[in-house]
Amino acid sequence: MRSLFYAGDWWEEEWDDAILCGIVRNSYAFVAAIGPDDRWIGMGRIISDGISDAYLQDIVVLPEWRNQGIGTAIVKKLMTICMHAGISWIGVIAAPETEYFYRRFGFAKMNGYTPMRYEGPVQRQDEHTLS
Repeated sequence: MRSLFYAGDWWEEEWDDAILCGIVRNSYAFVAAIGPDDRWIGMGRIISDGISDAYLQDIVVLPEWRNQGIGTAIVKKLMTICMHAGISWIGVIAAPETEYFYRRFGFAKMNGYTPMRYEGPVQRQDEHTLS
């Protein structure tokens, strides 16, 4: 999984195996493509409440395995999971060079909306509390 995060250029140096396990465990769904040597060659996941909305996240295939239909199979599987759960609002934030890939599945730009990301400090806590 770590090599896939590196391939997607998403790896954070402060992460460890516990973070990776939490990413999988806390996802609504997680799909991994396994190569002939039992190594992960692709992955993707769904972030969702399981009812109303879902986001495809961390869709990546190792460079040496790209253009062989693996990413397509991962996205189709994730979309099927959403559809079977009755989730029809499905979003993805695509890098400009991957827009065409996602358009093939019916994704389109959301005119009038701007994806945003929090850039401030993050403090991890053991408990989720509202104050």
